[in-house]
Amino acid sequence: MALTLNPSPLVLGTPTVTTPTNQHEAKTTPKDSPSIGSLKNCKTLNELKQLHCHILKQGLGHKPSYISKVVSTCAQMGTFESLTYAQKAFDYYIKDNETSATLFMYNSLIRGYSCIGLGVEAISLYVELVGFGILPDKFTFPFVLNVCTKSSAFGEGVQVHGAIVKMGFDRDVFVENCLIHFYGECGDIVDGRRVFDEMSERNVVSWTSLICAYARRDLPKEAVYLFFEMVEEGIKPNSVTMVCVISACAKLQNLELGDRVCAYIDELGMKANAVMVNALVDMYMKCGAVDTAKQLFGECKDRNLVLCNTIMSNYVRLGLAREALAILDEMLLHGPRPDRITMLSAVSASAQLGDLLCGRMCHGYVLRNGLEGWDSICNTMIDMYMKCGKQEMACRIFDHMSNKTVVSWNSLIAGLIKNGDVEAAREVFSEMPGRDHISWNTMLGGLTQENMFEEAMELFRVMLSERIKVDRVTMVGVASACGYLGALDLAKWIYAYIEKNGIHCDMQLATALVDMFARCGDPQRAMQVFRRMEKRDVSAWTAAIGAMAMEGNGEQAVELFNEMLRQGVKPDSIVFVGVLTACSHGGLVNQGWHLFGSMTDIHGVSPQIVHYGCMVDLLGRAGLLGETLDLIKSMPVEPNDVIWGSLLAACQKHQNVDMAAYAAERITELDPEKSGVHVLLSNIYASAGKWTNVARVRLQMKEQGIRKLPGSSSIEVNGKVHEFTSGDESHPEMNNISSMLREINCRLRDAGYVPDLTNVLLDVDEQEKKYLLSHHSEKLAMAFGLISTSKTMPIRVVKNLRMCCDCHSFAKLVSKVYDREIIVRDNNRFHFFRQGSCSCSDFW
Repeated sequence: MALTLNPSPLVLGTPTVTTPTNQHEAKTTPKDSPSIGSLKNCKTLNELKQLHCHILKQGLGHKPSYISKVVSTCAQMGTFESLTYAQKAFDYYIKDNETSATLFMYNSLIRGYSCIGLGVEAISLYVELVGFGILPDKFTFPFVLNVCTKSSAFGEGVQVHGAIVKMGFDRDVFVENCLIHFYGECGDIVDGRRVFDEMSERNVVSWTSLICAYARRDLPKEAVYLFFEMVEEGIKPNSVTMVCVISACAKLQNLELGDRVCAYIDELGMKANAVMVNALVDMYMKCGAVDTAKQLFGECKDRNLVLCNTIMSNYVRLGLAREALAILDEMLLHGPRPDRITMLSAVSASAQLGDLLCGRMCHGYVLRNGLEGWDSICNTMIDMYMKCGKQEMACRIFDHMSNKTVVSWNSLIAGLIKNGDVEAAREVFSEMPGRDHISWNTMLGGLTQENMFEEAMELFRVMLSERIKVDRVTMVGVASACGYLGALDLAKWIYAYIEKNGIHCDMQLATALVDMFARCGDPQRAMQVFRRMEKRDVSAWTAAIGAMAMEGNGEQAVELFNEMLRQGVKPDSIVFVGVLTACSHGGLVNQGWHLFGSMTDIHGVSPQIVHYGCMVDLLGRAGLLGETLDLIKSMPVEPNDVIWGSLLAACQKHQNVDMAAYAAERITELDPEKSGVHVLLSNIYASAGKWTNVARVRLQMKEQGIRKLPGSSSIEVNGKVHEFTSGDESHPEMNNISSMLREINCRLRDAGYVPDLTNVLLDVDEQEKKYLLSHHSEKLAMAFGLISTSKTMPIRVVKNLRMCCDCHSFAKLVSKVYDREIIVRDNNRFHFFRQGSCSCSDFW
């Protein structure tokens, strides 16, 4: 509010003008005048105008009692036209009689303006009456405070509070209740509570005003506690109290507390009105007691529009889209008539189901009823058409919108990303006239979703440079992108940034950080973050189990899984993937079989093809190839190329050429274009010395245009990433790297290292094999790390392929001879080399 109450004799407590005709005088009306009684009975403004004219013709317009009744009757009608007429009558009386109006007239006008939301006019009248030296009474202040509340005129309300104290009305319970309501609605709970605590007498309105203030200002716990305190004081709650405290329980999503509160309804013999039923349905839905909410809704005879909208929106929020649409069908048949809130839920339900037909029917209703002008409706329809795969229709709605808000742009970007059209989303993002932090978060999340991790990190840097608000949603996307990049230094910076800037680390963000550190090869930090979490859902446990799986600590992963069960967290299909993978990496065959069997028998989780893949990998790594093949043949679903690929990899490790050829045939049948199978089969033949077969497979690869992916490794030194390819000598430090490699080979030879030439899958002489083996990409990266980093720094290498046996032995001895920690992340797992040992226990 721009209007300010200037200091006046009233506020100073020293009136300079004698109070004119008082309110009681204004109310006095001649008993013999029929016009006064008739004024009370006027139903329309025209009737009132006619009677007013009659009064003026009789020469009674100068009497305060008549004009007071005209003004109060107009105010009670509560329309803009009636208040305009009242103001004219009020002004005419003052001008014609050359005197000030009565307090009753002022109070009536202030109340009338308050009712129709004309706050400036109401407060101006208050300032005017104070300026004339008229003393407000206990009716004036509630009217003015109500105006300040509705108009969010906090400064003016505080000044009115000052006047109340100076005039001694701060002990009037009606005025004090209005003050509590004013402070509560304006968000100043502290001052509202102070007024409440200083009250000498409190009634049900006092308690209800503060309870409602707490409930509306996201302090639901305080609202419920105050309710119980009120009951203990012997104050009987009313229906407004119950609605407010039930709403607080809904925000807390605490069913037990909600039931305790609702018990008072029956105990006090209260009849649940429509507003209370609506609050109860909302509370039970938010607390997950859907059946109870349905029962209440079904038993309600007076189902108004608000109640239908409440249950529909909650159905949509809970993912019960079909139930929401069933309510819509009932409304269309029997009423009440759906409005824009109804259609928001209906369109959202159609989007959840991907039901294009239903979505189009809702769109038709929107058009027939002129609801397309609401941007919220258009935004929801954009989302619906995107989810139904009708991107063109979504774009058409967007293009025809007259009022494109930032939410509209965000809806379009999110839809394009969901449909995999990231480039179009980036183009729309760049065209936005104004972006909020949700726009940036949506775009960053989309880039991460499409595996464009470097682009996501670059967008985050732009956000920081442009001082865009960064929140926990931003950091979830950033942590995810960083994890896939495997950049540990960046991961540490991200974690420090979150703590330094006080970003709320909820369960989702903490889980993302656990996963980030695990993927960056720092399982210790991952577990530190995990242990600091106050609450953990199944996703958090899955991330921690995954961290142990990447480290090769299968036993710890299984122990974490058992700890999760002891804490009452129900496992899902994803956590079983994590723990079975950990068993596979740790060679825990018996534990793996037990966990796999418990999925159906104990936890009611049906094994999917990915779980069978984990078991095939586990058995294959352990060399149980016959058992592996039996499991594949007994699968209830058709094995895919990944299942056969796991068997093929196991055949390579355990040199079973015949079974490898069988697995390769199955893969070729399923996916003839898959290049990896040819490379792997060629390597198996080469390991067995079957060079004729190698030549045949490689000829097939050449004919089909299939090229083997060259092995490459990267290492980050001083913020710069250096990449090495096997056999490549183009690095500017190659001379120093070669010298270091010679030194390493000499020292390792003295320590008993013998190159495993079976890892060179080419038909060349022994000397050539030794040279090729010594120039594998991870060896070049390790040598560069030794000459480029301090002795206390771990050497971190990322490789695009599986680490070969010789490089694995090489890394173990380097870690021992040079007393350095070496961490290698290949395409399958992490290897932590310390003092001649690897975390995988040579099982990978």
